Amino acid sequence: MNRRKFIKYSSATAAFSAGFNLGKIPVWAKTLDLDHPDDNVLVIIQMFGGNDALNTVIPADNDLYYSKFRKTLNIPKSKALKLSNTNSYLNPALKNGKNDGMFGLFKNGNLAVIQGVGYPNPNLSHFRSTDIWLSGITPANDSERLESGWLGRYFDKVNEVSEHPDCMNIGSSSSLLFSTGTADVGISVENPNDFYERGKDLLSGEGFLTGSGAYVDERNFLLDLSIQSNKYSKVVKNAFDSGKNTTEYAKGKLSDELKLVSRLISGGLKTKVYLLSIDGFDTHAGQGTTDGKHAGLLSEISNAVSYFMADLKTQNLSKNVLGMTVSEFGRRPNQNDSNGTDHGAAGVMFMFGEDVNGKVYGKALDFNNLDKNKDFVYQYDYRSVYDEVLSKWLGSDGNTTNQILGKRFESIEGGILVKRSSILLSNEKPIQSLIYPNPTVDGRILLKTHLEPRETLTVNQVDSLGRKYAVFQNIQMGSGQTEIPVQLIGKPGTHILEVLKADKKETVRVIWL
Repeated sequence: MNRRKFIKYSSATAAFSAGFNLGKIPVWAKTLDLDHPDDNVLVIIQMFGGNDALNTVIPADNDLYYSKFRKTLNIPKSKALKLSNTNSYLNPALKNGKNDGMFGLFKNGNLAVIQGVGYPNPNLSHFRSTDIWLSGITPANDSERLESGWLGRYFDKVNEVSEHPDCMNIGSSSSLLFSTGTADVGISVENPNDFYERGKDLLSGEGFLTGSGAYVDERNFLLDLSIQSNKYSKVVKNAFDSGKNTTEYAKGKLSDELKLVSRLISGGLKTKVYLLSIDGFDTHAGQGTTDGKHAGLLSEISNAVSYFMADLKTQNLSKNVLGMTVSEFGRRPNQNDSNGTDHGAAGVMFMFGEDVNGKVYGKALDFNNLDKNKDFVYQYDYRSVYDEVLSKWLGSDGNTTNQILGKRFESIEGGILVKRSSILLSNEKPIQSLIYPNPTVDGRILLKTHLEPRETLTVNQVDSLGRKYAVFQNIQMGSGQTEIPVQLIGKPGTHILEVLKADKKETVRVIWL
């Protein structure tokens, strides 16, 4: 039977959906086909509902936060956790957990705090914006259908058969994240408590029928499903039985799920991507401050992540695990009349792991630079993070990454995974010059580039009308990595910087909001 037909059919046939429970957690395994030689694992935590970035990473040095926008719904500066020498502070709930929780990970250089993450023309519908984040596509209009996920498109490009499920959604339903657009490449799970036994018993020992027709197709489909179910139920169950946890986790759904992921990794499962979720972030009313609903959710994440990473470190497995959080949008700057916050635009992402350059990225959310809807203006496109994860963590070459995301996105402030290098094709040149912040809200940027000894630098700016302005002409600076402050000329819009060094020319796009 055609594998695509089998996969598509299996998703629609609830009676024969395959799955199992480990530790009372339903698991759904995506049977994607990639077998990297390394053991890198990506763990994605979806914070569904729209996390309030402003009360997660707090601009506690800005009086407008307290005096105008969050008069009662604020985190007192005396309780907020200052992030090194920046003017950003963490919610104190993020200190809960093992070794001071996520704040402890930051102090150890293993947590990146990425402020002002979003995309152009933000959609404030939960499901539409979730689809945008999971698809890695910013649609041209609201009617454009989003039918594939950025990871689904990536894994679908590799046709090698793996003995292990390459992606796993911890839960009871599939996700757009792993869809290829033509089929749901995996085994979806509704509520199966006996997957392992069913995998052994479904039409076991019988052969495929020859010929054609509806009965033959359906009969062969069921047998194929039985073989696939048996195959993946065994390998996951064996990993679960072989794996272990070395620490007691805090109570909570997310902790239980990460405890399971750690045990599967420990047991030798070669799954590349795990997707987990925690909901409750749609805090329109009764959001609370340091001890309310929102703080409780952040505390659950901090507990779960910190115990998870400590468990992996004890087993010498943490060096191969990268985690990140996503949420469909942030909340509005102003609190509402119900002591809550409404749907907003720019949000915050966390990335954690030993290969992360743990620091604060971007400026604190700026009350003086709001968009036409009086929402925060995003600083970084979320696909910049995806680009770096694909190219540095999952091993995607530049051409493949370009196909997955539609174009390449510059690394944020030189890169978050600084200990990793992108895989390049022989005909592909590395990006030498970077600009941040990009977009810029005030026209001020830093140009990061590399100069050879005695090499001169010329920088020209070209606006959307094609007008060229001389920024620097034949200046000579020290060799190596150099950061140069630039004030863009003209008016907001899309601009191109031409960077000329000896006989080399690069062009870098920058958006001035």
